[in-house]
Amino acid sequence: MQNIADSRWRVLPVGRAVTLQRTAMEALFYGLIGLLGLFGVAVISGLVVEELFAESEAGTTIDLVSRASLVGVLVLGVIGLLLLGLLGSLEGPLMARALAAAVRRGTPATEVPFPTQWKAARESSATAYKGIAIAMLAILGLLYVIAVFAMLESVDVVGLAVVGGGAVLLAAIWAGIPLTGKVFTRWQRGFADELPERWTQPHRIIAAGRELTEAGSSAPLPGRGVRMLSNALATVAVLATMAWFVAFQLVVAVAYPDATRTASRQLGERAELDPAGERLVDLLTMAEGIVAAIGVLAFAGMVGCAIILRRLEHRELRRALGDPTGASPQHALLSRAMSRTSLPVLKVVFALAGATAALGVALWFVDLVAELPDWDFYAAAGPQLRAAAPLGPWILLGALGLMGLGIVVGSLLDARDRILRDELVQRWPVRPAEPSEGSE
Repeated sequence: MQNIADSRWRVLPVGRAVTLQRTAMEALFYGLIGLLGLFGVAVISGLVVEELFAESEAGTTIDLVSRASLVGVLVLGVIGLLLLGLLGSLEGPLMARALAAAVRRGTPATEVPFPTQWKAARESSATAYKGIAIAMLAILGLLYVIAVFAMLESVDVVGLAVVGGGAVLLAAIWAGIPLTGKVFTRWQRGFADELPERWTQPHRIIAAGRELTEAGSSAPLPGRGVRMLSNALATVAVLATMAWFVAFQLVVAVAYPDATRTASRQLGERAELDPAGERLVDLLTMAEGIVAAIGVLAFAGMVGCAIILRRLEHRELRRALGDPTGASPQHALLSRAMSRTSLPVLKVVFALAGATAALGVALWFVDLVAELPDWDFYAAAGPQLRAAAPLGPWILLGALGLMGLGIVVGSLLDARDRILRDELVQRWPVRPAEPSEGSE
């Protein structure tokens, strides 16, 4: 029989469902960041197109795709946010089910689930969807009311379809609130109520009493040079962003003196400049491209540094584990290792997949509305754009498939890293770093 005094934390295996759910949430989060990035590119592309591709087919194509990509950002943004909330609401039930399965496998009471596992299993996660759904209902509901009043002026089949489809969408979003708030909560409690019988409060108190607060060796953290380089690249990226913004404002001030300064900025007519003024605008536009490229390269360097740093830290941790009599690693290093997160390169892949999916929707949208009389602006689409438009659905599917592959890879890496976290917490019990306190 196990002695209660032997109680210690364990990062228990939680199965594929939990790891997939966590990685999918991370994929959606960074995919939404990718949509925000595409939104920013679409908003500012008008000026760049005006300067570099004025009155050309290339300029028209870029302008049309940029405008249509806003449709993709809106549609995928709504779907992505709702899925993010739904997956967040599944965290509690899935974790509770996983720990209940550990009980049935005969996991000893002295092997206490890590605090974040215990918290996820015991606390309701239903609010993850509810908050997003209420915000969506408020925004989309207002737009729906406006659309209904607009349709009353001329009732037609398309208008009725829009009104009916909008009502179904709002009803589906609302239905998710009682689903996550009642059904998911009842599902979670069915498993969570079993857990305190195995891992009693005394077991959890004794396990928590072993926690190391600021203990650790005085050895320097690995990768000091890589950290310095990453910080330098972050500074370069920030400065490049600021320089780009200044150049952008100068181009607007010189070439578009009548531009409005409101949130919905309109550039207005381009000013007739003398040769010196045109050269200044060309130089500023070239500077925008250069600093943008520098910023992108600096960001790519930061991602590379993060990957190298992760490898160095894991190598140091495995070296420490291999020395039974050695001192513990730095507390900060242990704390970061206990925080579950995907590889930086996967985060970039998720963001790029989100932006690419929106571009696929944009191409499909241009092909859909180019011949409609109410969308005559898109009639200017050239033959190359029209020929590429059927590729939109395939680009969308490819981006979603890439994101799905990234989720699978990320969940496999998470399962592998769980073994390392379990070995670390048994020897040096440390909670995860604050930014990821509830992510285990």
